[in-house]
Amino acid sequence: MRTLTKKEIETLLETYDHDPAGSLRTAIGSLLEVECPTWESMTSLLPASYTATGSLARRETTAMDDLVKQLVEHRGL
Repeated sequence: MRTLTKKEIETLLETYDHDPAGSLRTAIGSLLEVECPTWESMTSLLPASYTATGSLARRETTAMDDLVKQLVEHRGL
């Protein structure tokens, strides 16, 4: 798996407040080098540790914020 570039992280942070789901789909798609046209398609590609509680599937803010934090701090999953 590749890591996100500095530019991809900047884009994620710039767009997250306006479109959290879209910005995460774009970042995860880039990270995994696949198309993520829907939220469901993106969450199905994530490791179980991110999806086990179902909070990401429900688009809970805390879970989405935690995923952004992971991506920014580690540039990967």
